[in-house]
Amino acid sequence: MGTVKSHVEGTTLVVERSFKAPRELVFESFSSPAHLEAWWGPAGWKTDIRSFEFEPGGTWHYCMKCVDKDQGDYFGMESWGKSTFLEIDPHSRIVYTDAFSDEAGNVNPELPVMTITNEFVDIPNGTLLVSRSEFTDAAALKQVVEMGAVEGFSSQLDRLDTIVSR
Repeated sequence: MGTVKSHVEGTTLVVERSFKAPRELVFESFSSPAHLEAWWGPAGWKTDIRSFEFEPGGTWHYCMKCVDKDQGDYFGMESWGKSTFLEIDPHSRIVYTDAFSDEAGNVNPELPVMTITNEFVDIPNGTLLVSRSEFTDAAALKQVVEMGAVEGFSSQLDRLDTIVSR
């Protein structure tokens, strides 16, 4: 349990991690602002959710801010994101677009937009999360991987595990 596995399939980054928690609980962690604010973002970052409409067509606008002085130049830095939910299958699947944005919610055209599919699968003693991030092309995928996306997401999932395994 607990190890993040990742690999690339064409222009899709696949990240998998198991949790010793029921599928419903892991799904709920992705579907409410209060839960997301408790774990979304890498260690040392705090997430503030500006808007969250958990329904197809609804948007999620948030800011991650580095609050850890030990992270040097990152301390005080903000990263805004905006997502649009495309499909929600309760306790089993969430599909959404994920983009970098500004404080007003305008999407940054210079950074990749991903389509993310999170699947929640029952396994013995818990849940397997399979997260697929689809990019428009290999260059966009490489750009996000080089920005530390896998490490950042792994750190987030460690934070989530601490919460759901209680």
